[in-house]
Amino acid sequence: MRMSKIITCGIAGMLTFSGIAAQIETVEKKSMDQIYDVTGKRELFIDNFLIENSRALNFKQHSPAELPSCSNKPIGHYNTILKQPDGTYLYYYRGVDSVYKGKIYNNHPGEYVGVAASKDGVKWEIPDFKLFPGQPVPGNAILYGKDVITHNFVPFYDTNPECKPSERYKAVAGVRETKGLFAFYSADGINWKMYEKAPVMAYEPQKTGGHMFDSQNVVFYSETEKCYVMYIRVWKTVDIAKGVRSFAKVTSKDFINWSGIEFLKVNRKGEHLYVSGLAPYARAPHYYVGVATRYFGNRGSATDTVLVFSRNGKGIIRPSFEAWVRPGLDPERWLNRMNYTTWGIVQETPESMLLYHNRKHLMYRVRTDGFVSLHAGVTGGTFLTRVLQRSGGNLEFNISTSAGGAFQLEVCDENGNPIPGYTFKDMKEFYGDKISFVPQWKGKTLADLPAGKFRLRGKMRECDLFSVSFK
Repeated sequence: MRMSKIITCGIAGMLTFSGIAAQIETVEKKSMDQIYDVTGKRELFIDNFLIENSRALNFKQHSPAELPSCSNKPIGHYNTILKQPDGTYLYYYRGVDSVYKGKIYNNHPGEYVGVAASKDGVKWEIPDFKLFPGQPVPGNAILYGKDVITHNFVPFYDTNPECKPSERYKAVAGVRETKGLFAFYSADGINWKMYEKAPVMAYEPQKTGGHMFDSQNVVFYSETEKCYVMYIRVWKTVDIAKGVRSFAKVTSKDFINWSGIEFLKVNRKGEHLYVSGLAPYARAPHYYVGVATRYFGNRGSATDTVLVFSRNGKGIIRPSFEAWVRPGLDPERWLNRMNYTTWGIVQETPESMLLYHNRKHLMYRVRTDGFVSLHAGVTGGTFLTRVLQRSGGNLEFNISTSAGGAFQLEVCDENGNPIPGYTFKDMKEFYGDKISFVPQWKGKTLADLPAGKFRLRGKMRECDLFSVSFK
């Protein structure tokens, strides 16, 4: 297939992705006349937001490596991994025990919320919390009973600087049978209390296009938006009146009072997306990264997963409409709703990250920042960034080339003229694979240049750029 060029336009949102016209919806429109301050930021190459023009480049989605996980990794629904301040991890999941006949939602009897623990996010242990001695639920159960909501309990660790220590862990849960979503809090992530006896968000299907809430409604504190953000399950989008599973956004300053629903342009026509999986990306918190489940009811309710992003919480970016992870050779993974990704990313090493499959003893290994890249093939290509601005700091790339590939860079003034001493001829051609590559021009780096406006011009051949940092 012939490599397709990036299409640059006034809205930073229409591009050619491996020959397929991918759709991006973003409120944050890019004007090439607008100077973008990159000071202290890491930017992911998921679209042409930084790129003003290019030749013979495209964006490439990178599917992860599938690996067996520790056998103690729980099997359940709507799973969540939380990293705690001490570096350890908690793994929450919805379990079903046929012995326990507790609250029933949507014909799911015997539900409880269980927790596993890990020191490294890889090897898991099943603790005995002894919260319900003598009761017919496993010892690692933290929630069960007729007065709690276990179907879609979704916790997070609250990074809001104004958060009370007793409420550092928060959660939401609720379905139509509970008349809405309820808010919870905890000091340790194990012992939970409900804020109020009434839903903080009412079940109002007339506003959402139909049935809602029954899947994983993810919520977090956004350092970028300075508020709590939640992506909820709905049955409509901003451009599709009703009839498609999707997700929408709501926000809150206090976790109790929530805004009106912001519907999003995210689904293709006739496409169903069960969950968003969005959360701030630790290495670049102004990006929300999510692995959404795509649902095909006319194919035995088969599912796969796709990547979704949001920059600064504005709109949704989908670099590709194609699956990120396919069901694969395992026949069970082609059955009803069998492919969901656990919400939360584990930084395994500086070079790699891990995500987990909910229903199988599987994990996915991903290169750090390695979701999507700006890609050049064997014939090579070039790019020029928009006008950028910095108040200091250095420059580094997450980059990979083939043995025959190459990358060169020059720093330009705001008019695109190369700065003397920082031209292509001053930089030795790079080939290799590095998570943190700092370009040098005869021993000098970007940090040696005065602060101010600049552009970057690059030459690439058999090369992938995953991210760029100005820190």
